[in-house]
Amino acid sequence: MPQGPEDSLSYLFSWRGVPVGRVTLRRSAGQFTYVSRHLHTRGGQVGERKQEVTLALSADGTVEGTGSVPQALWLWRGPPRLGCVTGREELTGREGVHCLTASKGREAEGTLLGVPFRARYDAQGWLEVLEVGESRFTRAAPGEKVRPPPELFAQGVPVQGRAGALAFEPAWPVPERLPGMTEWEPGAARALAARVHAAFPEKGPGAADWRAGGEGEAGGCLAHALRFAAEAQAQGHRVALVHGLLVLEGGAARPHAWVRVALVGGGLLELDPTSLDAVRAETHLALALVDPRGAPVEAGERWLELLRGTHRVVRVP
Repeated sequence: MPQGPEDSLSYLFSWRGVPVGRVTLRRSAGQFTYVSRHLHTRGGQVGERKQEVTLALSADGTVEGTGSVPQALWLWRGPPRLGCVTGREELTGREGVHCLTASKGREAEGTLLGVPFRARYDAQGWLEVLEVGESRFTRAAPGEKVRPPPELFAQGVPVQGRAGALAFEPAWPVPERLPGMTEWEPGAARALAARVHAAFPEKGPGAADWRAGGEGEAGGCLAHALRFAAEAQAQGHRVALVHGLLVLEGGAARPHAWVRVALVGGGLLELDPTSLDAVRAETHLALALVDPRGAPVEAGERWLELLRGTHRVVRVP
């Protein structure tokens, strides 16, 4: 691997479209370093946890004293050769089979310890995007300033203007509905929101926010929205999950999630199961509308743009 300014690159780490951390990879003579800065919740407060591992490398790129190659290093320049190697997760030290099963141009796919992955590379062979399960890693260009996701959750985004509806500048169009949303009576939808709200005695962010159906006794907005969507699906109703921002009492805009329901007769209803407060243009600003069961790539890309500072949050009188 060539040495120089390009031997250090950073990636935004997203889970189900939500930015949760940043990973930096560095290689110098005889060693490889993996640095992770990711969201950490404790007592309902959002903070940051930093983990860093440096591995000594043999001349063939394997971890010194073993026959395994660091997982991220195996993927970093490529695509790797077709076939399998023994890979090592940097943070956990877990080792196992890593395989590249298909490669075409700049695209590649395979498995990491049995979990399917897809990777895309730039013209110089550096990893641009990696999708593993519900996780997605997107490269930040060298020298590009990207706020760590923990700052987005803990500090929020400044809001310009004193009164009026919230908006992005430049504007981001968000569709009104997703294909296949099922019509529902508003009373039944509101009743489900109330049940989901009551099901979480603790409202702070927690492990339930990172489980597909929001399972858990403590959880923040994402857990509430996912629980609502899962229970609606069990009743035969398909709803949309809204990724967006919430502004309360003139403060900053912070990441939030709620749901959008199609109504009998053609209308739409937005519900916030976390607080049961009304979803209003002055408090809630939609970033993306996604399928709760899918991989919300667009939401992840828009969160990345927000972390880059390409869009502002303003009030429109």
